[in-house]
Amino acid sequence: MKFAGVKVLDLPVLLLSVAALLASVLLVRRGGGDERLLVVRTQEGEFVYPLSKDAVYRIEGSIGISEIEVSGGKARFRDSPCPGKTCVMTGELSEPGTWAACLPNQVFIRIEGKAQELDAIAQ
Repeated sequence: MKFAGVKVLDLPVLLLSVAALLASVLLVRRGGGDERLLVVRTQEGEFVYPLSKDAVYRIEGSIGISEIEVSGGKARFRDSPCPGKTCVMTGELSEPGTWAACLPNQVFIRIEGKAQELDAIAQ
């Protein structure tokens, strides 16, 4: 059935499309999905953990187990089987884009999520 060139289902589809667009705009403005995440990459694959939950993760690497601690919204290598323990000395990570790695054990960690503030502007 048509009314002035408009099909019966055109109006509901149009209304749903507009509602979806408005919901998307509201989510972006509200900052939805800005939770920071710890991403751990090993030979076995990638694993994602929230930085909002304090925990210690035991991650199997190529030469043993690396312990990664999440506490107070920050992540760090707590212990690793590597000889120099450089990864442990890296310290805490909390900002998106920061990373640390235990190269001998082949465990790589990084923080992902929305940055809270700018630290520089280039022109």
